[in-house]
Amino acid sequence: MLGATKDPDFHLKLLDGWERHVPDASDRDAIDAEMKQRCMAANRPDLHAHLRMQMDQAFSLMKQQNVIAYFAATGQPTGDVYIPGSMFATIRRAPNGESLDGYVTHAIQTYDAKPLFGDKRFIRFERESTKELQGGSIVMTSIVYVTPIPGSNHRRGLQLTASVARPVDMSATDPVFVGWKTAFDVCVSTLRWAPPAA
Repeated sequence: MLGATKDPDFHLKLLDGWERHVPDASDRDAIDAEMKQRCMAANRPDLHAHLRMQMDQAFSLMKQQNVIAYFAATGQPTGDVYIPGSMFATIRRAPNGESLDGYVTHAIQTYDAKPLFGDKRFIRFERESTKELQGGSIVMTSIVYVTPIPGSNHRRGLQLTASVARPVDMSATDPVFVGWKTAFDVCVSTLRWAPPAA
C-alpha cells in the first residue's frame, strides 16, 4: 500500500510426498478436518482432541515466529521413504536496517556455518537438542539455511529451518539419519526465485 516493492516469491523442488502450505486459518481447518476423519474412522475421538491441541500450539508458534510457509509430508508419496520432520520459511531481518553480514559472521563463529554444497549464496548450520516425550526421548536436529533475498541489499534473508527427529539410540552418523539431512540439503539447493505474487 505504501508503494514498496514486494519481495520475490521462492520455489523448491520438494521431497517425495511433501507439500507447501501457508499457515493460515483455512489450512488449519483443512488439517483439522482430515485429522478428525482419520481419528473417527479409528474410533478415537480422544486422540483427535489431543492432536488438535498440538496443532493449535504449532500454529500459534508459527504465528509468533512469523512463518510465511511450511513444508510437510502431507501428500501422497510415490515411494516408501519417510522423513520424520518438517521445514519452515521465515524472513530474517538485520537489526536497524543493517546488512545480514553480522548475522552470517556470528553463525560462522558460533555454529560453524558453512556454504551449502560450496554455494556461498547459502549458509548452513545445525543445532541439536533432546526432547522428552511420553515413553522416552528423541533428539531434534534443526538445520538452518539462510540466503539473501534478491533486491534487499543483504538486509533481508530467507531462512529455511528443517527439523528432523531421531531416536536417542540412533547415532548422528547413522546412514539413514545422514540421508534424511542430505535430502533436506538437496531440496534447499533447488531454491529458485520468481516475481512476487500479485
